[in-house]
Amino acid sequence: MEARLHTNDGAGTAAAFHLSPEQVRYFETFGFLKLPQLFEPEVDGISDGFEAVFRNTGHERMETYHAIHGDQRRITIPSFVDKDPRVHRLRDDDRVRGIAGSLIGDSYEYAESDGSVFYCGTAWHADIYGAPMSQYHVKLYFYLDALSSDTGAVRMMPGTNHFSETYASTLRADLEDPGNTRSAYGVDGAELPSFTLPTDPGDVIVGNYRTLHASFGGVDRRRLFTISFRAPRSS
Repeated sequence: MEARLHTNDGAGTAAAFHLSPEQVRYFETFGFLKLPQLFEPEVDGISDGFEAVFRNTGHERMETYHAIHGDQRRITIPSFVDKDPRVHRLRDDDRVRGIAGSLIGDSYEYAESDGSVFYCGTAWHADIYGAPMSQYHVKLYFYLDALSSDTGAVRMMPGTNHFSETYASTLRADLEDPGNTRSAYGVDGAELPSFTLPTDPGDVIVGNYRTLHASFGGVDRRRLFTISFRAPRSS
């Protein structure tokens, strides 16, 4: 589903961004949503800001070679949107706030942001690290390159956001070690049933932290930054 953001301009006031009820239902059911060209007018400036952050050698960065990336290179800069005004403004952009509010409610909290350059693919995983399974988290993905299923476009397993159900919990357990995919299912990770989301710069993909996702074939400086929001912890 390639969803588009709707507006509600009230009584002659500036338009307020929100997702339609159908888009919210799609997200809550399947665990992801694509918003084509939502930031197309600003994408060149956003891309310039991304490159400026990575050129600045003073920023803390992590270079990893993890099994989830096939032991290939990934470079990540945490707290990414705070490091350049061209990306920082997105944190409070009406479109970003409208997405977070539509999916979480008005009490949503900013969680974190990071920027990454991938020289690798990514095996199936959910974003569990540092976030309790029971706390609702939503992540906005800004890919800055045109990506297809063969060049690293993100793939989602619909319905795995329902993390306590047998389907999702079985998959998480079987795919926890990327090397187990073939022994568990007889095929490689790229052959498992999933939904691929090709992207162009300016698109936004929204994902539930618990939705299993992966990418394959993306080994040539794939650029991504994310902004995450969460529901408040229950007292």
